[in-house]
Amino acid sequence: MIIDGPTGIELIPGNGGKDCPGNGEHGNECCCDECNYLCCCIEHFRKKPCNECVHVECPRNENDALKSEIIEILQEELKNGNI
Repeated sequence: MIIDGPTGIELIPGNGGKDCPGNGEHGNECCCDECNYLCCCIEHFRKKPCNECVHVECPRNENDALKSEIIEILQEELKNGNI
């Protein structure tokens, strides 16, 4: 889950911003001008598809292999007392 710091609104990038509560169309403040994920909403600027995305907190991230790898690393770190 991605939360906009100043407003506390959950951000859901992609799909042209249509699904994002921070797009200014749902009665909430528009967060797009400061959003780090704005490029995900503008197809022209989209650098990687969702199945290659490295931002695991994004609800549209489809990169299950990366998520699994990160979970394994975190579990190992917890087991070793490093976290």
